[in-house]
Amino acid sequence: MNFKSTILAAALLVASAVASANTTIVLNATAKPNSYAATFTGNDAINTFDLDLSNFTSAGKFVGQVSANFTGGAGYNVTSVKLDGINFLPLVNYQLDDSGADYWVLRLPTLTSTLHHIVVTGTPLESSEGFTGSLSLVAAPVPEPETYAMMIAGLGLVGFMARRRKA
Repeated sequence: MNFKSTILAAALLVASAVASANTTIVLNATAKPNSYAATFTGNDAINTFDLDLSNFTSAGKFVGQVSANFTGGAGYNVTSVKLDGINFLPLVNYQLDDSGADYWVLRLPTLTSTLHHIVVTGTPLESSEGFTGSLSLVAAPVPEPETYAMMIAGLGLVGFMARRRKA
């Protein structure tokens, strides 16, 4: 009996871990150089997403947006959006009788090249269509080795000219 209980507990633990796994957001390259974008959706009371930037040598400017609306008891009412605990700013977050709209934004000058977590919390209403989110990231360009070589050569020439003028 003890063995069966252990097996059942292990199965429930695995099932709960699979059910609560975060959704991964995949950034795709855009037409602009070093620019990436992604969209994501959800309709649960708490939605957790992973944004893995570990493949980027240096991540740059980040812009995140989440929007939703509801009317007549249908839709999704966003109550908070966070990236690694940093709150998105609610630019539009109003409710009038049984309808409303939400628009949350977060802009960061830089974002580290690690795993990040985005949590969207809200109230799914009847026949919830959920919310829509979009992310954009401009990766900081990494200079080529030739750029450093040209810079060092230029500094050497400037030093040589300064020394020659001094003499």
